Amino acid sequence: MRWLLVASLAGCAGEVSSDNLSARDAWNERAWPALSRCVGCHGSQPAIDFLAPGTSEGAYATVFAYQPPVIDVAAPASSLVLTMGKHTGPALDVQEAAQLSAWLDSEREERVPDVGARVRVGPFKPTPGAPLTLDLPVGGATMTIVVDASEIGLYISRLALQSPTALHVVHPLFVSRPPAPVLDEVDRFDGVDVQLAANEVVELGPVWFLAFDPNDYVSVYFETLEAP
Repeated sequence: MRWLLVASLAGCAGEVSSDNLSARDAWNERAWPALSRCVGCHGSQPAIDFLAPGTSEGAYATVFAYQPPVIDVAAPASSLVLTMGKHTGPALDVQEAAQLSAWLDSEREERVPDVGARVRVGPFKPTPGAPLTLDLPVGGATMTIVVDASEIGLYISRLALQSPTALHVVHPLFVSRPPAPVLDEVDRFDGVDVQLAANEVVELGPVWFLAFDPNDYVSVYFETLEAP
């Protein structure tokens, strides 16, 4: 219920006007005042200090760099800072949540490239030497990723799709998720349009994303991911 309330706030006309503020100004004038009750704990306590050092200027950098992420500018309503609800501290009230939503929407407009209507998988954290199997939201399909250590960019030595049933896959777009999302610099899977038979494995790797920081989270946006 809490998530549904927060998710709907961005679409509530008249709740909080952006007044054509830049994202940074929206942080100073909307988000930071809304977070004032949170700074006592989240500005200094170890392991939860995503608002350190407790100032608007400093916390703006911290909240984007904090791991695991507490904000998701690509999908603002799913940001943990909005959805955590009541914890050891109080939940946001409706006005505070609306102010945070308005700020996050501004960040999305400024930071997130338009990837169209796509199916998103992630964000996930690639870890060298630790194979990762991601569940895809269609028919039990999975994507397996194996990352090797690299001094430059993100090197995926294996990238494979598998499905127990037939699957249609078109144009997976990889996006790194630092404070400002970074798209695959050459859009290397632009030409991918494959039909997987039941239990077929399709290898898309190895692949090297030179523009990605290997320490950042990654999401994959599929133009099409469906059972044919």
